Amino acid sequence: MEYLWYALALIAIVLLTLLLIAVIRAIIIVRPSVQKKPIEIDLKTQRAYGEGLAKLVQFPTIASPDGSISKELAGMHQSMKTLFPNVFQTMEIKVFENGSLLAKWAGIRPELEPLVLMAHQDVVPAPTEGWNHDPFAGVIENGEVIGRGTFDTKCTLYAFYQACEELILSGFKPQTDIYLASSSDEEVFGKGAEMTVEYLKKLGIRPKLVLDEGGAIVSGSLPTSTTPIALIGVLEKGFVNLKAIAKSKGGHSSTPPKNTPIARLSAFINDIEKHFPLKTKMIKEVEYLFSTAAPTMKFPYRLLFGNLWLFKGLMTKLLPKINPYGRALLSTTIAYTMMKGSDAANVIPNEAVILLNCRTHPIQDITSTTEVLRKIAQKYDVQIEIESGHEASPIVSTQSDAYQQVIASIKTIFPDVLISPYVILGGTDARHYTAISDAALRFSPIRATNQDLKKMHGINESLKLEALAEAVVFYKHLISQFH
Repeated sequence: MEYLWYALALIAIVLLTLLLIAVIRAIIIVRPSVQKKPIEIDLKTQRAYGEGLAKLVQFPTIASPDGSISKELAGMHQSMKTLFPNVFQTMEIKVFENGSLLAKWAGIRPELEPLVLMAHQDVVPAPTEGWNHDPFAGVIENGEVIGRGTFDTKCTLYAFYQACEELILSGFKPQTDIYLASSSDEEVFGKGAEMTVEYLKKLGIRPKLVLDEGGAIVSGSLPTSTTPIALIGVLEKGFVNLKAIAKSKGGHSSTPPKNTPIARLSAFINDIEKHFPLKTKMIKEVEYLFSTAAPTMKFPYRLLFGNLWLFKGLMTKLLPKINPYGRALLSTTIAYTMMKGSDAANVIPNEAVILLNCRTHPIQDITSTTEVLRKIAQKYDVQIEIESGHEASPIVSTQSDAYQQVIASIKTIFPDVLISPYVILGGTDARHYTAISDAALRFSPIRATNQDLKKMHGINESLKLEALAEAVVFYKHLISQFH
């Protein structure tokens, strides 16, 4: 018994020592120094860029599932020819049947692997209710361009076209081939990017770097941290839509039996909600994000996120339980999005269905996710069917030359920001490019706050003129230095 007390005392001393080390590290951890921005873009130039973006916003290029070229999309192409005359005179332009664009700027060393810069031309609908201005008026007010698509993603479309326009005017010639790819149907999971990739694949083209939307330069991305962090998406979660189906012989609602289809589906979902069944893990890319932001956080968070060597296991268990964002970063997520039962109030359905939209994490693929849920469903006489989906993208190496070239441009143009790899929780066109490139990254060189991000697909979407101007300068630097 005496030895047991000695052992417990020793464990307590070790734990207290480790905690003391963690506290000391959290106190003395060095906050990154913030440098002044070396780039000062005059207000006249900012305004000119804003007016250019506003012209693109004025075309309501709302995504169309049928893939047809809309009048608005064709009109925007004409506007782009006016805005960027040298681009359209210098580059080889291919217009796909659905209006997606691919512009090629031939480099002086065609044997080098090319650079692909991506955006999408289409936008989501914008009901006018709640907007301060018509969402397609392209109003400039208080240093911002306001309108649908200003952030998602006509800003980057404008910025890299404008960057190329200015570089061409300066007499610059790129080392590698530069491609400007912009689909017309990203918002409806259309075929634009897929057709572009197939076209490039037939030509035997393997880009060294593909840069699409996804991450951005975000302030306040983690609790109590206000320092902007450039979030570079190195992987994109996959998705699978699963149909949970419960059947019965139906009947009249006046004499309902137990365990009707909706009751069984409810029990199935309740089981999942109470006992989350899928894997949870903090992969190194997420760990890097937390440790990067830790020095900028207030003490309690700095203690936890700055000492993941000690608290990683605890944080892995706690984060998914207290924050949906934490759950999304650490595991496959499950959202119940659509339901179907009886068509009449007094009829027990012969079949009831609930759609589970799962965003699959690299630690658990579609097959594994489906099988786990199928085993639970069997307990409630519920069937699981796969409706559609695709796997998570391969993880881009942060040691790759392509990733390092992006970092170099960020450090040059945005020296006041921290940089971290990031997990993209939604879907982007870049997933198609993983078939032809080992470095399909998701990063828009746009400064944003959490409030700005909430406006995407929402009311009063807008973009600061200064952020747009910085994006133009970033693309000019990346293109001019790319090799």
